[in-house]
Amino acid sequence: MPGNLESGWVQSYDDVIASPAFLEDLNALNAVIVQSLEDAGEAAVINGNVLYTNKLKDFHKAEFSEDMEPKRRALVAMAQRSRCFVEVGVAGGHAVLLALHANPDLKAVGIDMAVRVKPFWPPVDIFVPAAAAWMEKRFPERFRLIRKDAVEGLKDVAQTRPFGPVDMLHLDGGKKGRIQELEAIWPALAEHGYLMQGDYPNGHVQADTAMMIERGLAREITDADFPPAESKLFKAVETGQRVLSESVVLKDFKGKRILICTAHQDDEVLFAGGLLGKVARDAEVTVACFFRPAEGRKDTDTRIGAMRQVCESLGVGCVQYPFAVESHHRPLRRFVVLHSEPEENRGRKVRPIERHGLYPVLRDTAFAAIRQYRPDIVFTHNREGEYGHREHVLLHHAVVEAARHADTPMLLSFGVGQEGRPGLTVTYDKRRKKKLFDVYMPQWDGPRLYDFALEPETYVREALFPISG
Repeated sequence: MPGNLESGWVQSYDDVIASPAFLEDLNALNAVIVQSLEDAGEAAVINGNVLYTNKLKDFHKAEFSEDMEPKRRALVAMAQRSRCFVEVGVAGGHAVLLALHANPDLKAVGIDMAVRVKPFWPPVDIFVPAAAAWMEKRFPERFRLIRKDAVEGLKDVAQTRPFGPVDMLHLDGGKKGRIQELEAIWPALAEHGYLMQGDYPNGHVQADTAMMIERGLAREITDADFPPAESKLFKAVETGQRVLSESVVLKDFKGKRILICTAHQDDEVLFAGGLLGKVARDAEVTVACFFRPAEGRKDTDTRIGAMRQVCESLGVGCVQYPFAVESHHRPLRRFVVLHSEPEENRGRKVRPIERHGLYPVLRDTAFAAIRQYRPDIVFTHNREGEYGHREHVLLHHAVVEAARHADTPMLLSFGVGQEGRPGLTVTYDKRRKKKLFDVYMPQWDGPRLYDFALEPETYVREALFPISG
């Protein structure tokens, strides 16, 4: 039996495509497709795929398409490096069949409406269900079909994860919306995987692929042993959370406009004081604080001034928004459940965070700030609230929505509390950061209260998809 890359032994592409097992299954699959068409009074014509030319009559008697050979080789290479394959546009199932034979450990999900939307299409409503039924019978534990449109089917996979994290994705069809399809499956993607873009000559497909790469959602293939990953008909790229996280390095900040959105005065020091000390000289930086200090604190009347003093000493701008007051609103525990809470609390029903009274105020303020400062890069709190601060979580969601609506190219969240997610690590001069703490003291003792304050700072790039349409 063929192995995979982890076992250290794999079949070559030539051995896979010529193997008796593959050819026997291929003949059986083609026979089922042809019979289904003949029973419906249709000619033996199907969509083009990795094996056969589009709309070729009596395709099952034809030689394999020479034009598609580079795509077949890339497909086999992807399959041998993967565990879960999701394909949009199953057609006759030939790509899935080849992938399953290339790697006996691979499992696959096909997504296809199987609806003849346009009259000039081959009769997909006939041969797709027939092919999928044969595949499900032949590979009962390794293949299943979802009969939905692309985005809804991908969302289904993202929610149910029938075969675990997805590390191989094939998107086909010359149409708009590839980036929305990637967004739909993104929550289910493995840390690292492969995306094959079919119908690459289509201008929409090329534009979406370029946007994916620009936003860090994908990158060119880095594996030196991978066969050529592009031809006139397809392009293969790497994708996943690790690819996104590795897409940013500190030198990328030089000459950029940076907006740091914090919930409270002192957050700019705790989470980004080291970064600010490194980039302030070579970038245009603004710190935007969204909550005014709560009344009754020892430092209520000094916090805003301390933040301004810190920013002035670093040479960065700052702004304090007046619309929200720390801890003076409806309890956020009704809207935010933290992973640090006991398990019984994590299971309770919570209200959508967008319904909190402050959410639209924070979102609209963030949107206005992004429009005003026109940042290339936005920083803010993360979805865990770092050490479990619910106002940080609230602001995170508001800033993410605002950045998405403003079409911000890059958004990074503070890494504290996200230790399992890879990202950018910044080391810095601790003595210089301690001096920034001094501005807030003696009423406030950050280094004593927050044990992460003098550790290397980390940042995680968020998957920031554009608004559909």
